[in-house]
Amino acid sequence: MQINNDKVVTIEYTMTDQLGNLLDTSDNGDTVSFIQGRGAVFPALEAALEGKSIGERLQITLTPEQAYGATDERLIKIIPREQFRMAGEIAVGSRFKTRRDDTEVVVTVVKVDEESVVVDANPPLAGVTIQMDVVIVEVRDAIEEELASGQVQDMDEIYAKEQKKSVTVELK
Repeated sequence: MQINNDKVVTIEYTMTDQLGNLLDTSDNGDTVSFIQGRGAVFPALEAALEGKSIGERLQITLTPEQAYGATDERLIKIIPREQFRMAGEIAVGSRFKTRRDDTEVVVTVVKVDEESVVVDANPPLAGVTIQMDVVIVEVRDAIEEELASGQVQDMDEIYAKEQKKSVTVELK
């Protein structure tokens, strides 16, 4: 079966940066499932998967614009140290939530000195070109519940529900 819109696609993947540093992986067995054409994964990944089948392997390069976006310098702020209120030690790499208008934003501390703290509200992988190694593990038609909700269902749970609905008749 080929991948096209409204098919449930299950993949294994490894994501690295341009230097080969591991960014994320499905760890050879912890698969990821999504409904093709519903925007659950990068559009460029969906486009590369279109028309492919179970067992195929793809190597895909995603530019920052195709992945997490370019770094937006406006999202990097210098905060005077005395205005920075955070419990515990302030360390580079620390992440915390803050509010901007009515939106909760996750920021990362990127620099700390005696005078200030520099925080970045860009996604951690903004500005990074990503290499993806993808193996297609399964392709199937989405069921009505999945199409209605847009979420992939656990097939074992669906099967168990169907079993409860069925009637067992014993013939003697």
